[in-house]
Amino acid sequence: MMTILFADVAGSVKLYSDLGDTRAHRYIVDMLQSMSSLVEHHEGRIIETIGDEIMCAFEDVNHAFNAACRIQEHILSKRESGINVRIGFNCDLTNEENGHPYGSAVNTAARVVAIAKAGQIMLTDHAYQSLTEQNKLRTRHFRNLFFKGKNTPDTIHQASWDQGGETHLVKAGAGKPVERRNPVNHMHLRYNETESMLVDGTELLMGRGEQCDLKVDTENASRIHATLKFSEGKLILADRSTNGTFIKTREGRRSTDNSELFLHHDEWITVCGGVVSLGKTVSGDNNNLIFIGCF
Repeated sequence: MMTILFADVAGSVKLYSDLGDTRAHRYIVDMLQSMSSLVEHHEGRIIETIGDEIMCAFEDVNHAFNAACRIQEHILSKRESGINVRIGFNCDLTNEENGHPYGSAVNTAARVVAIAKAGQIMLTDHAYQSLTEQNKLRTRHFRNLFFKGKNTPDTIHQASWDQGGETHLVKAGAGKPVERRNPVNHMHLRYNETESMLVDGTELLMGRGEQCDLKVDTENASRIHATLKFSEGKLILADRSTNGTFIKTREGRRSTDNSELFLHHDEWITVCGGVVSLGKTVSGDNNNLIFIGCF
């Protein structure tokens, strides 16, 4: 078994535009060298550099996981440049020729990095199953995807590498996060003893970070967990978190009434409201529920 990892620099086009060819090229080269050093530090080897991307191999999938997280942490410290990295890896039986891996294991890893966005780490289920229990806790199920040429879907997981904020991962199901009704003039928001009115143009950051307008003190919430906007009679909640946002819609006669929704990097639009929880299911023992609705 071998783990194949691709790390692809994102944002290089803008960097060349901002810095010019010579400075941008030097910056990219330095970044690739830094990533290569981190790979080697975690007992990986560089197979080749392909433009702004490195291809690596590891004997231990946990070394690949730790290297991927360390690369993202390093890039975060350099993020003022606007550069990000997307990473994808796969663990499987791998063919080699003259020390160069090839075949379906490599092709799958390349497809996994292609679906990752800037700042993300994606991995296959084969890689996930070989992780230590501790590292498994730092991942979440992303989705099942059909890759070209395959008749069955691949299960893809996403790694949570930003552990500085100590966000605790939770498991969740999925639901349809869209609800549309007739517009209203305002909504009320209540969290613990705090109440406020949402009027046209209201925009809030929600999370456990000090910079948030609505600070929700729970370990399951990300530092900046979600944005909440009230515009033209509609409430728009956009999740940007690790653990997702859970919603219980209000009772009624429509298909989305009295439903439990799960939002992850997506939006929920409503003119009626509901009960919102950051990173944890809406339940009776949850003391951090956010109530939004019309009164």
